[in-house]
Amino acid sequence: MKKPICWLSIISLVSMLFLPAAAMSVQGSTLDTNLTRSGDGGGAAPIVKAKWEMNGPYSELSGTDDSDSAGAQFNAPGVWGTTTTYSVCAIVTDPDGVSDIDNVYADIYYPMDKAFHPEDSSNPDQINGGTDSLPDYGLSGCGEQYGDESRLVKLSKTDGYNLFCDSVRNNNNDLPTFYGDGEYDYNEICDADGELMKETAYVYCADRDLTWEDPAGTYKVEVFALDKAGVFSNLLVNNFEYLPLTAYELDFNSVDYGSVKLNTHKRISGDIDFGTADKPTVRNTGNTRLYMGIEQDDMGLGTTEGDDNLRYDARVGNNEEDWKNFYPYQKRWLEDILDLSQTEEMDFSILVYKFPSTDTSYTGDMTLDAKFANFRHCYDNCPSCE
Repeated sequence: MKKPICWLSIISLVSMLFLPAAAMSVQGSTLDTNLTRSGDGGGAAPIVKAKWEMNGPYSELSGTDDSDSAGAQFNAPGVWGTTTTYSVCAIVTDPDGVSDIDNVYADIYYPMDKAFHPEDSSNPDQINGGTDSLPDYGLSGCGEQYGDESRLVKLSKTDGYNLFCDSVRNNNNDLPTFYGDGEYDYNEICDADGELMKETAYVYCADRDLTWEDPAGTYKVEVFALDKAGVFSNLLVNNFEYLPLTAYELDFNSVDYGSVKLNTHKRISGDIDFGTADKPTVRNTGNTRLYMGIEQDDMGLGTTEGDDNLRYDARVGNNEEDWKNFYPYQKRWLEDILDLSQTEEMDFSILVYKFPSTDTSYTGDMTLDAKFANFRHCYDNCPSCE
């Protein structure tokens, strides 16, 4: 009985050696996949007749924006961690009937001419940079798609008509962009026998958000529709403006230099922990980069033969070369540039050359403010960037 069993084992082993390769599988295999899109179905293409952006949410049917200029403009919230809600809307029809419209989509794109953090470590920020001659460069933005594609929601006949033919037409009529060379307009869409009343077209909308740190500038919006056979509509494109806001927030409301010795620098150091008032911190709450500015009085120390009896220093961040000195009542703009949504320490120092009296306590006023700093440039325009 042992020999037959032995031969059977050998035959089984040899058979395994000649199995097809597909049968020899292991975990973790990577396989190619492919598909071929079938031809588009028949029928006419949908038509995106008009599109616009407005203050959101669209359920409020506002038809408003934040400027009197043509097209849409939106204000930045100016508050850390918050957003501005806006709505993308379009009017879509289909020669084969509105029931043939499958979905309407929108894509949003960052401004073409602005970059933002993170910066490339191989091309660090310029000292005293941010200018056209010495720009800082960024990796993000520059026309990239902003977020995922949105699917627009069909409004009811009444809501769509009231939004477009009342709120927009009567109160903000330069808001929309119309498709074509004048064949579509308010009359054609809104008349008593127009497409919205006859329900041969509908208004579609979706809500989107801009964060407090998204860069100010011109955003591109593309809208298109697909019918149930997969036929694409025209692509209707327009722009909206995210209006610039230069703003900042402090976690301190005073600077106490404490005990100061004659001819000895006294420094007050900040940190990047927002909320520790004894360690000054500043953060950018606007949608532009900014320079911090500082000015301070003489705290009652006065002058001697026309020369100030004290001097100040200040900086944003902790780079030694960014210290800027200034005298009483002299305005000084500080490095480093505070980037979008950046949190940085602020450091201060005082140097007293002479105390004018035996007083032991001196008080004064410091004024901080900010001004616009150039956005980062795109790498496409960087001759030294890889």
